[in-house]
Amino acid sequence: MSEECGKGPAQDHGGRRRRRPQPAPITEVVPPPETGPPVGPPASIPDRAARRRLSGVGAIGLSPAFRAYLFVGSLLAVVGFLLYNESVIRHLRDQEKRNVDLYAKLISLAPLATDDQSVAIFEEIVINPKITFPIIVTDHRGRAVIQKNVPLPGTASPGWPAPFRRLFGGGEESAALAAPDEAATAAYLRQRVAEMDAQNPPIPFYQFREVSAYLRRVGERVVITDGEGEVVQWSGPGLPIQGDTTAAARQQVTAALQEMTESAGAGSTLAFNVPVDDLSYVHYDADRLVVTDGRGEVRQWQGRDLPAQGDTTAAARTRVASALREMIGRSEPLVVRINAENYIHYGDTELVARVTRAAFIQVGALVLFVLVGYIGLRNIRRSEQRSIWVGMAKETAHQLGTPLSSLAGWLELIREAAAAPADPQRLERIGQMTDEMQRDLQRLAQIASRFSQIGSIPELRPGDVVAILRETAAYFEGRGPQFGRHQVAIEVAEPVPEIPLNADLLGWVFENLFKNAIDAIEHGAGVIEIKVTRSADGRWVIVTFRDNGRGIDPDDLGRIFEPGFSTKKRGWGLGLAFVRRIVEEYHGGRISVLRTAPGQGTTFEVVLPVVVR
Repeated sequence: MSEECGKGPAQDHGGRRRRRPQPAPITEVVPPPETGPPVGPPASIPDRAARRRLSGVGAIGLSPAFRAYLFVGSLLAVVGFLLYNESVIRHLRDQEKRNVDLYAKLISLAPLATDDQSVAIFEEIVINPKITFPIIVTDHRGRAVIQKNVPLPGTASPGWPAPFRRLFGGGEESAALAAPDEAATAAYLRQRVAEMDAQNPPIPFYQFREVSAYLRRVGERVVITDGEGEVVQWSGPGLPIQGDTTAAARQQVTAALQEMTESAGAGSTLAFNVPVDDLSYVHYDADRLVVTDGRGEVRQWQGRDLPAQGDTTAAARTRVASALREMIGRSEPLVVRINAENYIHYGDTELVARVTRAAFIQVGALVLFVLVGYIGLRNIRRSEQRSIWVGMAKETAHQLGTPLSSLAGWLELIREAAAAPADPQRLERIGQMTDEMQRDLQRLAQIASRFSQIGSIPELRPGDVVAILRETAAYFEGRGPQFGRHQVAIEVAEPVPEIPLNADLLGWVFENLFKNAIDAIEHGAGVIEIKVTRSADGRWVIVTFRDNGRGIDPDDLGRIFEPGFSTKKRGWGLGLAFVRRIVEEYHGGRISVLRTAPGQGTTFEVVLPVVVR
């Protein structure tokens, strides 16, 4: 059936009232239950399922919610990548530290290794330019005696000193530790040793298998010193008891040693060697000395009536054994162990330091990434908010402009009718005009109600979707000169139940879909087909809008519901954004592009629940 609705004022240029153009018909079709399939799209348009997938993916793919999910997913992917890198970095760091530990232990074994082994260690580790970890060797007193790859303040980094050059038979140019300010250098090296020990435990080693010792005897007093003159053991009247290692006891023994040396001279001193890794027992008398190890085996001898060192004949050993028995019967031996341990203190290589810094750099990069992402997301939201505010202002002006211009036209016609000569039909025409003005005022009240409900939770009441569609179609058809003359066909599959809705907001949805369909029709013979059906399970009411306009470009399909996006020259991109919010957030439904193709029209589908959950 056809209806006339919404007549707007019209007049010609001469001020005379002209004939109002007839609105295009609204064809309402109520098919019988056995009606065939609804009018479908042209054959070239993709099928419903394929287009639904296309529109769904496009709409979701670039929606603000999807962008947020994409950002969070990207952030998680970056975090996972950084965690994986951290595990790889930790593995590399541990492997490099194990290599450094191995190198340091090999260096500690070099002094006691064979010549071939020492040369191999020297060539593969000591002078290898690729091995650059810092090393400081200290003696048992904690004094730094060797350092490599440890640049001193104000000096170049010295190489291996003379003891190791002699040990390995040559090598790179070396220099002993020396600096203009020895106290400052020693303090600096102690600091570096502490730093290295915090990274890796020091490795003890002996530089030689045996060390020198000296026995000085005057009367019944005996003092044994190491090769550097430090007191190791003592015995005799006027000396502290053995084992007293206090500073006062050592000072007393040192003073006694000085007195013994001055009174007896160097002739009273006997030199001998002791092993560094075991206890030694020194047996002595006035001018003889025999050194045995912990198992009682003779290791060294020196003195009157004893064989020369190195004489290992049976006769020589018999003479030494006889002298040893005499000494044991006269006095107790002195137990001697000279502390000759050295310690290798070593730090991590530059690679370990760089790998360790890489973890912090990655964390910093992640923080920077999150910060930049947050700022970018905040700017996007602010941009969208600005677009929404601008669009709201323009939408308000647009919504108010149509009824206001109509009211201005009716007022002009009323003035003309009032100034015209008396006419029996004048009052009737003025009454018709005031009725139209009343409709425009109602339209203004409806617009105010719509905008007042945006941002709040609207009240839903049972309503007739078809009635709202008819009212919306009548509004557009009654303003043919403004919107164009198009044929509108409404097909209703009876019965369509009432559903929870907000009439003002749902009418706004249908108006936007009507307006988009009209704007998309560029040729004269426009057709807008609207179909209202129920889903197979009866839980949904489905409204489809189909036009024969220019269609939607596939590149734009995913963005049509975004605030601020519009393909119109003077569009502000809020119509479909409002439509989606009203349908999905306020009514619990959904809206999508069912099918579209350039030059072949577009079909929107609005699905509304019969019962809002």
